[in-house]
Amino acid sequence: MPSLSIEFEKIIDSWQDFEHLAAQEQIEIEEEREFRPDWNTMRVLNEEGVFQVLVARVDGKAVGYFTWSVDFDMESRGTLIANQGAWFVEPRHPIVAVRMLDRAIEELKKIGVEFVYFHHGIKGRGANLGRLFERRGARLLSHNYILNLKDGRK
Repeated sequence: MPSLSIEFEKIIDSWQDFEHLAAQEQIEIEEEREFRPDWNTMRVLNEEGVFQVLVARVDGKAVGYFTWSVDFDMESRGTLIANQGAWFVEPRHPIVAVRMLDRAIEELKKIGVEFVYFHHGIKGRGANLGRLFERRGARLLSHNYILNLKDGRK
């Protein structure tokens, strides 16, 4: 039986694994932006504890990651919040995604986060994640839109 681990990892130690997985994610979600990860900024924020990365490994091979940033809510003094960043798990490991979400929620509770802001895309496997978030107690709060100003669109 394969061995699954879901653990925190440092960007400086595992960025090549993240880059490999992130490249797969970019294709799946049909990302518009150029794929140019800023590993140095991620490393600095990771070392400061602001940016966290959980990595899922099966028999030592990275198969997924779940990232978030922690900050204080400027509209609610003293309220610690977390914003989900990138979350990707290779297609042949669906249960790993659920376990990663549960682990992230557990870790965020431990450090005193009061609210977590989750999101999901509208393309790829992530399009149906809203139901999973709701089963964990989240509710729909808003919709996000992207406006590409680089290409001169209005």
